[in-house]
Amino acid sequence: MSDPVPMSEDWAVYQGVEDGLRAYLRDADLALDAIAGVINLADVQAFTCERVATTRSWGESLWQEVALTDGQRLILWHGDDEESDEAPGSLMFTSSVRTVPLTAIVDQGLRTRYSVEPNGMRSLHAVMLYLATQTPERSLTELTDEAGTKTVQFVETYRFSKSVTDGGRGQMQRLTQFGRALSRFSGQGS
Repeated sequence: MSDPVPMSEDWAVYQGVEDGLRAYLRDADLALDAIAGVINLADVQAFTCERVATTRSWGESLWQEVALTDGQRLILWHGDDEESDEAPGSLMFTSSVRTVPLTAIVDQGLRTRYSVEPNGMRSLHAVMLYLATQTPERSLTELTDEAGTKTVQFVETYRFSKSVTDGGRGQMQRLTQFGRALSRFSGQGS
């Protein structure tokens, strides 16, 4: 696990993924190495980032996420602080990268919420992006009223959100840009 570094810069002010990740992520080098293993960084069309700090029973933890597209794939990188399974009390860092073809995304929703001021003016308050695939994630068998059973399938989904209090205006605008890019590229039948 890398030593903590100040993470005060906003990634949204950077158009390039490398600069944005270096400004925002604690483990930018690990993220960039993993991402560069599956995509040429110059091919990145749009990206979004997230990080969440939490306190766990074993100490402070940082979860980091990068989602980007090259126009053909959704590429996800996650970095997470964890406690070791083999040696409780020891810390581990997990880095993972995943690629999903945009053709696998079958449903997308981009929701924008605005605060309404007393004078009627609207200001951007939150942006939420929802992506669903056909990839089964899990299933659940339920009893029915007719004493039979039915199986409900749940598909893999991805959710991204930014708000006034979580990222601010710049990150909300960049999440909107990311969602629109995914929609535009997936509509091209990659």
